[in-house]
Amino acid sequence: MNIYSMTRPKIVAVDGPAGSGKSSICATVCRDLNWSYVNTGALYRAVGLLAGDRGVPLTEGPALSRVLHEFAESARWEHESARLFVGVEDFTPRLNTVEAGNAASCVAKMPTVRDALMPHQRKLSLTAPRGAIVDGRDIGTVVFPDADLKIFMTASLEQRAMRRLKQIEKASGPTEFSHDDIMRAIALRDQQDSQRDSAPMRIADDAIVFDTSHMNLEMAIESLKELLRAKGLVK
Repeated sequence: MNIYSMTRPKIVAVDGPAGSGKSSICATVCRDLNWSYVNTGALYRAVGLLAGDRGVPLTEGPALSRVLHEFAESARWEHESARLFVGVEDFTPRLNTVEAGNAASCVAKMPTVRDALMPHQRKLSLTAPRGAIVDGRDIGTVVFPDADLKIFMTASLEQRAMRRLKQIEKASGPTEFSHDDIMRAIALRDQQDSQRDSAPMRIADDAIVFDTSHMNLEMAIESLKELLRAKGLVK
């Protein structure tokens, strides 16, 4: 029996490594279907950015706990626009910067942070007016183990590095980082995510592997919609 209310929205859990296309694909599919998109990685990035704004070292437990409390009390996710606010500040333009990525790498491996954010992730998803696509690293294995559909989205390391580089340039302008720099950073993040003690990234036993290596954005969007239709989640 489902552990959530029978009236809860349909939940699609999408896990996968950085650069696999999760955010771009899932956000567009949700917009087209009038579903809600919840980017859980954005929450970790925002917590890291907020800690930096408050002058709190990411390894300082008690002070970081205060940051987490502030975030939990004031964070707001706009389902319609997929924008994340902390208080009145829109954190969305900063979420794809190198600074945010580095901060997320530090806080995401901390069990206290993951434990504090899990209820927030669930609440954001379960308050969706229709269905929700929730992406991250441990959605199908930890956050929503009873999701209606679990997907592990991936792509080759070379493709992921290329996409991440474009994402950084769009968020921050020209960068000193090369494709090889980004590829090494992503490979290291993959290793950290899959080997961390708390909620490591892995493919759920009942997940469908969705490889976007040879898909452009439009192809991936249509393929995901078709998968949702095939599973009876949308018409």
